[in-house]
Amino acid sequence: MLTLPLALALLVSAVDTPAVRLELAEVKQRLAAAEGAPPDFSGVDLSGLDLSGVNFRGANLTGARLQGTRLVGANLFSSDLTDAVLTGADLQRANLDGTVLRRAKLERANLQGASLFATIIEQADLSGANLGGTRIIGYLRSADLSGASLRKSNAGADPGNQSMGVMRATFVGADLTGADLRDANLYKADFSHADLTGAKLQGANLENAELVQTDLSRTDVTGARVAKANLDGAIFTGAVGVASLKGLDGARNRDKAIFDAK
Repeated sequence: MLTLPLALALLVSAVDTPAVRLELAEVKQRLAAAEGAPPDFSGVDLSGLDLSGVNFRGANLTGARLQGTRLVGANLFSSDLTDAVLTGADLQRANLDGTVLRRAKLERANLQGASLFATIIEQADLSGANLGGTRIIGYLRSADLSGASLRKSNAGADPGNQSMGVMRATFVGADLTGADLRDANLYKADFSHADLTGAKLQGANLENAELVQTDLSRTDVTGARVAKANLDGAIFTGAVGVASLKGLDGARNRDKAIFDAK
């Protein structure tokens, strides 16, 4: 049987500890004090700060709060932002190569022109985020990209940089409903089991892409390129511009895709 003091202690321990709030000067002091070791900002509150251009290379930012924080051109190479909250953050032109953003909250964040090479963004929330013109070779399995803009983003595999095997953007099981992918380079990207209902794909390059059981219902695919794409089980019902798809006859498993009855 629990005593009252023990019960109270357990109750207190179950309550989230308030995040430590750091100001810009304190952030710079902590970075300077790290002396080459990975700086630790886990669980701290950096919301609303202007951290543009700051070097967070290799930093531990797990669970950090960065709502509305300016990180324009910041170096977050190989940093760990697992479970971090970056709602509305400005990450334009930030270096997120090798960064872990697993389960991070990036709703309405601006990542325009950022670099996400070998980035893990599994189960992250990027709904309404701006990734226009962003370089993406990352792992976005089960990520929420509903309503996000990936217009003119470059998520295509680089045929000349495959010494370690095929490195491509992986959107397996991701939610891209209503997303803007116009003129995006999605060469060899994997959208297997992803939901792209209502997405805009005009002029997108989907050559060699994996569209296995991908829901493309009510999308606009006008002028999109699908040569050698795997359409096994892909759903195009209600899609606009199917007749203008380029390379459809050369797509793999075209006979297993679902189109509107003629």
